Amino acid sequence: MNRKNSLVFHLVLFHVLWLPVLPSADDSQRAETVNEVTPSVFFGSMKVSGSLHSTFSFRSYDGRDDSDLYEYFSLRLKDVVKDKVDAAFSMSWHEDLNGSSRRAGEYYDPFLDLDTSADIRFRYYTGYVDVKAVGFEDSRLRLGRQYLDEIDYAHFDGATYRFSPIDFLDITLFGGRPITYYSSTSADAIYGTNVEYQITPQTKSAVRYYRYDADSFRDDLAAVELWHMFTPEQQAHVEFSLLDGEPYQLQTDYYGRSDSMDLDVTVQVIRLFDSIGDHTINFNPYFPLLYDYEPFTYGALNLTKGLGTYVALVGGFDIREADSIGNPVSAHTNRDFVRGTAGIELYPIDQLTLSVNGEFWDVDPSDEFTGVSGEVEYRPSKQWTLTAGAEYGEYVQKYRDEFLFLFGQDVVFRISPDVVTYYSRIRWKPTKNIYTAATFEFEDSDFDEDNWYSFRIQLGVHF
Repeated sequence: MNRKNSLVFHLVLFHVLWLPVLPSADDSQRAETVNEVTPSVFFGSMKVSGSLHSTFSFRSYDGRDDSDLYEYFSLRLKDVVKDKVDAAFSMSWHEDLNGSSRRAGEYYDPFLDLDTSADIRFRYYTGYVDVKAVGFEDSRLRLGRQYLDEIDYAHFDGATYRFSPIDFLDITLFGGRPITYYSSTSADAIYGTNVEYQITPQTKSAVRYYRYDADSFRDDLAAVELWHMFTPEQQAHVEFSLLDGEPYQLQTDYYGRSDSMDLDVTVQVIRLFDSIGDHTINFNPYFPLLYDYEPFTYGALNLTKGLGTYVALVGGFDIREADSIGNPVSAHTNRDFVRGTAGIELYPIDQLTLSVNGEFWDVDPSDEFTGVSGEVEYRPSKQWTLTAGAEYGEYVQKYRDEFLFLFGQDVVFRISPDVVTYYSRIRWKPTKNIYTAATFEFEDSDFDEDNWYSFRIQLGVHF
């Protein structure tokens, strides 16, 4: 099947599969009321909600094409036992429809990614039950696969117990087996606690500790945090942590808003105090590829400035500076950089947004990136959003050519070809519970004879 026929076939297939479930205009009111009928016939108090997001993706490049189907499903059961037990589940499924990424004998596949190379079709993200009022009135015991945001977004199979023994004090205890989709954690364990105290209505503090046990490593992290709201428009956060008893990281964040100036400001500063070598995956998962994570200081400033009703300016910069690094291998993967961004947004009418953005990277020692993008978004009604845009990027990279090195030329510069990506997107949301979208991308390069095409259809249902 050639590329054109393959694209037509998959578009027809997707149309046949999904057209019967898309609502007509006459169905909109009925769709709104169906969501209200939630009680289960088996559990009179239980309410069911969730979502299903489906994406069909077609890509074509260099005489090849690839078609994939992605499904993301989440389910929430409230009051499985009235006022006592809730439950939740989420997962994803990926299917390579034409199997192009696994054709035997192919030395290069432009569509190979982590999903296809790992040959993982199903990913089970969460699946847990919440039992309320265990020991304390406002407590919650969660059992199963879960995320814990307070503990560096920990993902694990295990248990979490949250309770409040006194007013303004919240305690979390947790433990289980860490989850990762790219390596084995069968013998690993993560466990610890997080304690939060509301000092005043404007100030909150937290102390946390957890241990990550692996086959040959053990890491202990302890941290203290403080949040303070000077006013609703002026807020700050600071966190200091120790790793294995040594200073690890200091992070400060600030957000400010001035209505009189129509100005928003965000500032972040991070300091990594010590080298992070071969540790557990929570602290240096890329060590086999990138080696030590060396001490550095990072700062970022971002501004948004309104100019009347119809214009807004955005801009900012990031700076990362590593300490002196003696190991040349680590120096190659711990680079200093300066990044700057600037843009303008125009709102000539309520339904129309025009934007132009620029980005520049200066990476030590001599690499650069310059990017420019523009976008038009039109919203003719609450149900429809139409978007079109283009992006251009240029890379300048300094590298060592081993062949030229033999002739006395140590380094050369490689400049990327001129590549412009054009895209368009249409989104339709007939009801508050259903949306569908289609996106087309076309990449034009002066280096390749063939161009890159991408087409994507999405359908989302909330119930």
